[in-house]
Amino acid sequence: MENIQDIVDTIRQAAEVLSQHPDDASVQQALNVAYRALNQLAGVFRQTGSLQDVNRIIECTELVLSVVPEYHEFCVNLLTDLSIALSQRFSMMGSQGDPNDLNRAVQLAEEDVTATRPGTEERIAALANLNQMLQNRYDHTRNLQDIKRAITVGQEAVEIIPEGWRYTARILHKLAISLGKLYEHTHDLDVAKRAIATAESAVDTAKSQKNEQGAAVVSNTLARILGRRSEQTGNAQDLDRAVDILIETVPLIPVHTRDYVAGLSYLATLLGIRFEQQGDVEDLNASIPYTKRVLDLMSDRDGDRPAQLYNLATRLAERGQYTGELSDLNDAIDHGQQALSLAPQTHPERTNWLRGLAQFLGMRFRMGEKNLQDIQQAIDLSRQAAETVDRDDTQMRAALANALSNLLKEKYEYDDEVAGLNEAIDVLGQVLQGGLSEDRPERGALEFGLGDVLRARSRLPGKATDLEKSREAFQRAWASLNSPLTIRINAAMRAGDIAATWAKEYLKSNDSPDPSVLLRYWTEASTDFDNAVSLLHALSPRHMQNVNKQQMLKRFAGLGAHAAAAFLNAKKDASYALQQLELGRGIISGLVLDLRTDLSFLRGEHPKLADQFSRLRNMLDSGHITATLSSKGPSCEAGAQARRQAEKEFKLLLTKIRSEKGFESFLMPPTVEQLMDAADPDPAVVVNVSRFRCDAFIVEKHYIRLLELPLLSLEDIEENTKRLKDSPDSLPSVLEWLWSSAVHPILDALGFDSPLALQVDSWPHIWWIPVGPLNSLPLHAAGYHTKHSGETALDRVMSSYSSSLKSLLAGRSQKMPQYDSNPINALLVSMKSTPNRSPLRYAELEVNMLEKLCPALNATPIRPAQHKADILTQLSRCDIFHFAGHGTSNALDPSQSALLLRDWEKSPLTVEDLRNERLQEKPPFLAYLSACSTGANEVLGLVDEGIHLGYACQLAGFRHIVGTLWTVSDPFCVNVARKFYETIRDEGKTDAAVHRGLHLALRELRDVQVSAKTRGSGTDVVKAAVPDEEGEEMDVPGREDGNGNHDGKDGGRTAQRSGSRKGEGVGEELEPSMNSLWVPFVHFGV
Repeated sequence: MENIQDIVDTIRQAAEVLSQHPDDASVQQALNVAYRALNQLAGVFRQTGSLQDVNRIIECTELVLSVVPEYHEFCVNLLTDLSIALSQRFSMMGSQGDPNDLNRAVQLAEEDVTATRPGTEERIAALANLNQMLQNRYDHTRNLQDIKRAITVGQEAVEIIPEGWRYTARILHKLAISLGKLYEHTHDLDVAKRAIATAESAVDTAKSQKNEQGAAVVSNTLARILGRRSEQTGNAQDLDRAVDILIETVPLIPVHTRDYVAGLSYLATLLGIRFEQQGDVEDLNASIPYTKRVLDLMSDRDGDRPAQLYNLATRLAERGQYTGELSDLNDAIDHGQQALSLAPQTHPERTNWLRGLAQFLGMRFRMGEKNLQDIQQAIDLSRQAAETVDRDDTQMRAALANALSNLLKEKYEYDDEVAGLNEAIDVLGQVLQGGLSEDRPERGALEFGLGDVLRARSRLPGKATDLEKSREAFQRAWASLNSPLTIRINAAMRAGDIAATWAKEYLKSNDSPDPSVLLRYWTEASTDFDNAVSLLHALSPRHMQNVNKQQMLKRFAGLGAHAAAAFLNAKKDASYALQQLELGRGIISGLVLDLRTDLSFLRGEHPKLADQFSRLRNMLDSGHITATLSSKGPSCEAGAQARRQAEKEFKLLLTKIRSEKGFESFLMPPTVEQLMDAADPDPAVVVNVSRFRCDAFIVEKHYIRLLELPLLSLEDIEENTKRLKDSPDSLPSVLEWLWSSAVHPILDALGFDSPLALQVDSWPHIWWIPVGPLNSLPLHAAGYHTKHSGETALDRVMSSYSSSLKSLLAGRSQKMPQYDSNPINALLVSMKSTPNRSPLRYAELEVNMLEKLCPALNATPIRPAQHKADILTQLSRCDIFHFAGHGTSNALDPSQSALLLRDWEKSPLTVEDLRNERLQEKPPFLAYLSACSTGANEVLGLVDEGIHLGYACQLAGFRHIVGTLWTVSDPFCVNVARKFYETIRDEGKTDAAVHRGLHLALRELRDVQVSAKTRGSGTDVVKAAVPDEEGEEMDVPGREDGNGNHDGKDGGRTAQRSGSRKGEGVGEELEPSMNSLWVPFVHFGV
């Protein structure tokens, strides 16, 4: 690099020559020297980017400009260069920038235009520069006149562009940016439309001129305008298109350029917005590293750094709220405070950042230790922000009102200060009635917030009328069509709850209630719940990963059950209520079942449509794939973006398929007739549980009938579930309560009103479909077992379980291979020893016993390596999968419940892994999971989603599954498996043999246990039940280890470290508990 001082000296010498006004030849020569030297200085600045160098450029350019003859064309270049340099200096100075630099830059650009001849390329360039300088000043001041003037001069430049000019795309781009900024200021959709059209024209022009990088830069602007319009209108198509554009074009822009940084920054912003609107955590997880990358590429003094710090703070806060991690919230607050400290007091985004920081502090108050300082500081910051907001900025006023009202309500819940509630109601009312457009997406959140605070105030003396106002606000929030789905669903649920509350209070306060009044209340409630249910499936799109769907759906647990109960109270038909119940639960598994539907009929009639379906299914039903950040930018090969596009195509394909004759109902929700098909040949009973009422929907071949269960209540179910968890010895009394309140009346209604002899050939069979918390209770085991009276489910019917009628129908629709007549493979896994878990001596005996039975089952035993990859590889080749070992149930994320193999600590075999298997083309016959809690889901908000190891096997394609509702212990598992497989050996590999095999095993174990308990001590029971070394000759089938320990906290086939399924050392003090023997074993399937 040439010595900078030499360059500066050269410029000064040239200026000295010019100042003396020599002849024209000397002037031209001096100008040429100055021009070259100034260009050299600009080159130095491009390499260093230092403030010192831009100051030298300004100083030297001003010097030359002061002595150049006014008539000389070189003045135009100097005016342009000086205006740009002044604007750059302002930007580089950050919060210390001098606004006079911007003012002078605009003044010089105006002079530049005047100095050019109309209609020339020089005039176009000067107009473009003036457009940019006005934009830069607008960015700092938000003076509307500046951006309007920028558009005027930008349009003037466009109008005089000669055809085919190489800079046309650049001029169009500047105009599009100006229009975009005007749109952001005014929210005028006509301006947005014009801005988008201009940007699209610029992109097309750049592409036609083979300027790929230029097209990519312009595409950044197009994406920004689309994103802004999406924020205003809630249009998801605009948002998706904007993200698509940026993912495609950002990698085409050179890294370390401002255009690259701007594109990556806005991609991160849009992904964050899409997460807020649609809840897909993949978007959030991608946006955070993108924003960090942007900050890494910025200098500490970059004027845009505060904005990026705030963007990162917002995303970290959202992740903290999503995961519950306070560390993310703490980091968000730190970054938000940094943004505010770096930005000047006059920064146009300062109001928004104060609001954001207030929200972060409010989140920490809510999720943390309720530090009063956090909530008070949050309220103070919100009020401070409200004082600075422009009265015409309705969008920001709405955001501030929403934030402040939420904070005031939270503080009221902490300190009961009614003044806070009153202020929240006033703040929201002012904004809602102050000119906020009806179609603004923010309106739903504001109406929801108003409903929330009015509902809280309605509980105060003399404020009962606020409850009606609250419901009206919730209904308006539901009707806000551009608001996020989560807000609309929640609003409809709240409105329904209020109407239901009115009905219950009216019934309670009137000895002779008017049926028409009750009907009106329940009709209103049912309408609201119907509205909420109708949006649930839209909330859980196919492209979203299952774990993200789980997080979304947890918020609306019980909605389907409450909706069904409200429909019944509104005197709606039972079959309609059942249809709505089915719609409101099992959503994740339902989407999987849709994708894995049998295509044989479609393939026979329309093979091309079937091929398209298969292609899209493979993309949507794939495992976890996400966007990544390479050194050049975002990469989305086969990732989330491709899945979104696949879903769009899938929806269009469904429409096409349904237009074909005979396929009108393809993948539509089951009709009433189809629901009844689920009860052929055996009845299905859906036991609905709601705080409004409890009922059994009895589904038989030709009709659906309703059985009210007045002795069953949600409160009793929750109490008995807790009692059973806290004290396993309470199981007998829980089973008796379950019999009296639910199972006995159901069986009586079906005509199963007396016990049957064990030797009866044709036992009745029933499908149980429990709803909500009833999923964790053993309906099949209900009854008075110690009375020897036959008053038990086990003495009257064979029982199986399904997660939904749709699941039952899907299983029945599968082609059933000839399991019985053809040789089969049995995949046998015995985890006698599991790393860092207690040894399971009898697991090996159990599998050895089954291996000996394999010849009689016409089965070839396969004993694979005990690693996840080996098991998954063998699953597609097996017909029976038998696992004996440790299982673990994940109480935070049920999709991570797992079977533990040798490599479980690094790679457990999870529900998600099994669910991702697709074995429907050759469906295996049986998965027997002889481990703990393989049929259990401990996450209350997801109990209706069927997320456990047993159902994961069914979704993978297994026809039958034997699992467990809770913990089981080691030595007694052998007898259950023996009796089960011996029945299949004797009766064939049929559906009926599976039902009968498990029933006989449990009945036999129950009889022996009850008899032994009647005769003597639990020690005798345990001693008699311990198998010999061959796993044979067990006198008493049971289900505890030799120390009387249960699976779970104390032992058994769980993921506990100690006290597990040992069998040796029979305990002398602990009597075996009933729940560790036969009760937990259950059948899922068809």
